[in-house]
This record gives sequence, C-alpha cells and structure tokens, in this order.
Amino acid sequence: MSDTDHSDADRLFGELAVRLYLTTRRDLSRALKAQRDARDAGGSPAIGEVMVGLDMLSEDQVQAVLEAQQVYDDTTVETLYGKLAVKNGFITQSDLEAALKIQQRTGRRLRVGEVLVKKSYMTWEQHEAILAAQERILAGLARKRQQAEQGEPPADAPPETAPPETASPETAPPETAPPETASPETGKVTLRPPGS
Repeated sequence: MSDTDHSDADRLFGELAVRLYLTTRRDLSRALKAQRDARDAGGSPAIGEVMVGLDMLSEDQVQAVLEAQQVYDDTTVETLYGKLAVKNGFITQSDLEAALKIQQRTGRRLRVGEVLVKKSYMTWEQHEAILAAQERILAGLARKRQQAEQGEPPADAPPETAPPETASPETAPPETAPPETASPETGKVTLRPPGS
C-alpha cells in the first residue's frame, strides 16, 4: 500500500497534526505505517486512532486536529504558531525566519517551536503557552463555523436587546480573562507564572 492509498482525510489529519506541532513527520510516518499494517490485517483504523494507540497524541489533541480540519486554511494554520510567538513578543520575525530555515535544512524533522526553544529564542513555557493558545484559537474557529452553519449567532455576539438587569454597568459582572488565554482577534497570550 503506497502513500496514495491513505484517504484524503488521513493525509490532511496528519499534515495538520504536524503543522500544529503536535507530532513530527517521523512519528507521522510511523503511524501511517502502523495504519497500513492494520488495514492489511483487515482493520480500518483512522490515523487519529492509530496515533492515540501509539501514544503519539492524546484524545484531546486528536479532537483539536479534527476541529482544525473543519476550518482548515493553509495560510492560517501553517503560520499560526509563528504569528502567535511574534505577536506576543516571544520572538522577532527574524528569529522566526531563522528557525524556519533551520527546520527546512533538517528536512522538517524538528518542529519550528522545538527549533526556537533549542536555539534559546523562546523558553519551554512560552512554547507550551503558544501551543495551548493555538489549540484554543482553532477550537474557537471551529465553534464559530459550526454556529454559522446552524444559523446561530456567535457566542461572543452581543444580544440584540440586553435584559434590563444586565444593561446597567453597575450590575454587570466584571469582565476577566482566564489565565493563559488567547483571543482569535488579537492572538495575545496572557501567561501566569507557574504555581499561581
């Protein structure tokens, strides 16, 4: 069975998992081989199931990739990690470009986030915050798309008319952002120090 025997959905899932920095191309190749072997033996597992079975991805990560598949846009998914890192001041655009060149030279065996950490452009904590923000942003985009398909207003859309008890600023609850949040509009990540 050749690479062309894998379904379009499996290929897209694998590509997104790599682009979201959830796996490496090497691990993806191993998972595709395991999937091929399972299919040769009469099974029909999806690539996400195989990667969970091989402890390459968690169920939550598989769900994040499946949601990303629904809103997939090559230009945004490919560059989301780098955009978040630059926008949050963790790295400069030239740092990102240097890391991408290194990644290209190594045949994409390392994820760009790993290159940035290994070259000390970013800390591991910053890398983890970017990954978490990226997953939240993609999940939010998937929810908005699903709501739009169902004809529902987005969850963050203001109500057409506010009930009298919430219309007053004195009675409205204060707006607070949860720790380590990222807004799809701004991409700004808020970090909390460990243990707080």
